[in-house]
Amino acid sequence: MNVAQLKRIINRYLAGNASGKETALIETWYETALDEARQTPASPQSEAHRQEVLERLRLEMNEGPTGKVIRFSKMRSIAAACIVLLGGASLAWKYQYDILDAIDPVPLETVTARAFQVKQVVLPDSTVVVLNAGSEISYPRHFRGKKRQVRLNGEAFFDVTHNPSAAFTITAPHLQVQVLGTSFVMTDSSHIQAARVSVKTGRVAVSAETKGFPVTQLTANQELFYDEAGGVVNINRHHEVDLGWTSKQLVFNNASLAEVFREIENLFNVKIQVSDTSIRELKFTGAFDAGDPLPDMLKVIALSYRLTIQKHKDGTINISN
Repeated sequence: MNVAQLKRIINRYLAGNASGKETALIETWYETALDEARQTPASPQSEAHRQEVLERLRLEMNEGPTGKVIRFSKMRSIAAACIVLLGGASLAWKYQYDILDAIDPVPLETVTARAFQVKQVVLPDSTVVVLNAGSEISYPRHFRGKKRQVRLNGEAFFDVTHNPSAAFTITAPHLQVQVLGTSFVMTDSSHIQAARVSVKTGRVAVSAETKGFPVTQLTANQELFYDEAGGVVNINRHHEVDLGWTSKQLVFNNASLAEVFREIENLFNVKIQVSDTSIRELKFTGAFDAGDPLPDMLKVIALSYRLTIQKHKDGTINISN
């Protein structure tokens, strides 16, 4: 979005044809921009220009130098002031992405890893995210401007594409992590009161909205543990990050074979039948690597319980004692 486009929005606002979103945005943006114009210290080189812009703003509003009140409606006053700001300062460029986000927000994508599934996601900037079982990430279809913001609920490994001009920020239920380019594991769920950030490479900044939580810098092989209930923050400065789970596709911990078979059916689009319902109640602990073929997975299960596997012509798989 450029200044000309912004002026067209303001003109629609002035003519009373702006949408509800555009109207609310222009009024909010005006208040913010004018306040910042008043408070920002001016250098000697820009002071004359700054005074000129503020004088024009006063003329457009109700504060003429002679004390004469100019009878503008609120809508016309704000629109005129915005045009002055756009024409006389760089504030339009500073706020252009905020304006664009409000008028034309980028649609969000949400990816969820099922209960026993480990899932890889590639974000628009080529950042790789591996979601652990039961975790969820939301992110825009494309990143706009100088920010890359995502939301996490659960556990994920991030291998962030380096971009010094656009910080990458992960917001989770308890913590927020900001990086430029690094790799780390973040565990933070709305279902638990404790959260962790474990850094594999690079540097991250961890913060929280909790009062008194210090912004904490972590480097490679360091881990931060935060317990919201007790307000406890611990840092382990000699922590080896376990990434073994990131190469898995399915992970089971004391899961019933009924659950195992269901996940395999969903993954390979097959139908598994058992000759004895007691087979489904057996408990299984194990993990399968990404790319493991179906026959190998079934063979592991069969050997664990001395089961027999038979595949029929219609593709149905029968498992029996």
